Amino acid sequence: MQAFAPGIYPRSEQLVQATRDLDRGRTSQEAVDEQVDRDLAELVAVQQQAGLDLLVDGMLRWQDLFRPVLEASDGLETGALTRFLDTNTFYRAPHVTTTRPRLGAPLDERYIAPLPGPRVVTLPSPFALSRGTGVPATTIAEDVLEPAVAAVDAELVVLAEPFFGRAEGAAPSDLEEPLAALAGGPKLALQLSFCDARRLLEQGLGELPVDAIGIDFYGTHLADVPKGFDKLLLAGVVDARSSALEDPRELASFAARLRNEREVEQVALVPNGDLQFVSEPIAREKVLRLGAAKTATVEAAA
Repeated sequence: MQAFAPGIYPRSEQLVQATRDLDRGRTSQEAVDEQVDRDLAELVAVQQQAGLDLLVDGMLRWQDLFRPVLEASDGLETGALTRFLDTNTFYRAPHVTTTRPRLGAPLDERYIAPLPGPRVVTLPSPFALSRGTGVPATTIAEDVLEPAVAAVDAELVVLAEPFFGRAEGAAPSDLEEPLAALAGGPKLALQLSFCDARRLLEQGLGELPVDAIGIDFYGTHLADVPKGFDKLLLAGVVDARSSALEDPRELASFAARLRNEREVEQVALVPNGDLQFVSEPIAREKVLRLGAAKTATVEAAA
């Protein structure tokens, strides 16, 4: 049993204000950098307090899931302001200026900050990054994401996929070649956030060439997980789009059902998507409850 919280973590009110002040010329980049460091230190501390197995840096300098990758690539740039799913959050959709975009340089410490322990890094999946560009996901995987993944020093790279589960006619076989192009480096997880994964599970989602699969259990029923699922299951049991706080005992009970009813041997308790959709104090409490759920699960199984 593991627990960790991949994805974009919400910025503190102080950091939000600092970035606004920078945009308006009221503060310096140095002051913003200092606040980022404070936010990061607090995030690491709460993860350690919760007893999470892998640390994250919260992607505090990422404006959205794509921006740093776009800025580091030749032939990719920010495009139209686009609503993210059915939230009140917007992002700049990837736009291509060439038929074969390439990563210019791996992401540096500005976007993947050093951490005092084993870590998980989140990057966009090939499908998500290629969506709407006209460039095949395999090309994006080979020329943009593979060098980014290969340069990462992490126990696990989570490939965030918020769109595939909602794409009409999409099948797991569409992802086989792009994901295979990323193999050979750190362990990989494909996380389907904010969707019902039942159809994709029935079509062989668990057979994809990754080490772990992430499922949103606020959109997917427990019974939809195939019995004997033999990969690490990133169980999205903390709702990243709700300010309601989960009961760790209920989360632990759900984890036990995954093991006992669905015979899943490897489980990691995670949020069902980026915690950025709630306020920082709520996200902090959700991280603590995630850790408490893991502890309760382990104690119950002992």
